Amino acid sequence: MNKRSTAKEARKNSVGWMTKMISNRQDSIIKQEIKRFGLNIKQFGVLMLVFEEEGLTQTEIGKKIIMPGYATTRTIDALEKNQLIERRTDERSRRSYRIYLTDKGQETGLELFIFINKISEDLLSVISATEKQQLTIILQKILSVGFS
Repeated sequence: MNKRSTAKEARKNSVGWMTKMISNRQDSIIKQEIKRFGLNIKQFGVLMLVFEEEGLTQTEIGKKIIMPGYATTRTIDALEKNQLIERRTDERSRRSYRIYLTDKGQETGLELFIFINKISEDLLSVISATEKQQLTIILQKILSVGFS
């Protein structure tokens, strides 16, 4: 076997490469679809996190989705401008705000979850229900291990 075919085989069997390709494909579909809602990928991520867990501070949101503070602030500003979220003063700290969905944010979040579930169903349509269950368990195991 020559070096090129060895390299190609290594790439094709690389978990990192495969997950990156799947992620890129899914991100492309998501980016295209969320434009209908006037959102970019960062705004989408923050909105989905707040939909899942309201009342987080901006700092907590940034940490959970691994976004620097300035980017978190800009993203929250844009979502607030579009009336999807609102900042409420933190009762424990006057310098902090907690983030909540507006009614429009709730509606948008529900629509986005329907869309995300459809993307996942489409992506996994090539495997059986048992394989989906196994894949989920395997991915959860991998994600539970800290990355260094």
